[in-house]
Amino acid sequence: MKYSKTVPFTGKAAKALEVARSTFLPQGFQLVASTDYELRVTGPGLNSTKENPLKGITEASIIIRPSASAIEMTATLGGVEKMKKFLTFFPLGLALLFLIAIGVVALSVPAMRRPIFFLTPVLALSPWLFLSPWMSRMIGRRTVQAIDTLLNNMVLLGKDG
Repeated sequence: MKYSKTVPFTGKAAKALEVARSTFLPQGFQLVASTDYELRVTGPGLNSTKENPLKGITEASIIIRPSASAIEMTATLGGVEKMKKFLTFFPLGLALLFLIAIGVVALSVPAMRRPIFFLTPVLALSPWLFLSPWMSRMIGRRTVQAIDTLLNNMVLLGKDG
């Protein structure tokens, strides 16, 4: 998943990039390049919905273009993609595990060989049909909102004066 946005900017590049640097580094991001007009970082990725949404970024590039009076941000949202895949495959894997476990029990206990016992894990995991897509969208939306907030902060704190 890619993110790209350009916002108007007429302030001091050094101040704006310092805002981004001071936001990314405490979150475990690693500097790849840092010049007077550019900052590139790689991120640790997102492992939980309780983490800072900026960790949904795995690679980011911020370029300040004084000639265009703009800040250009491009990012790869690899952490968001990773969480989307997890939310897709985890419920399926859990359902498969439950079906295997119930199948083993059904082989050893004849009374458990009724179809209703095999429907139990499917019914128990059916909310994930709705939860997974909703959570995936929420994670992506939170990451994009966090990036937009960072860009806004860079513009406001980097203003001349």
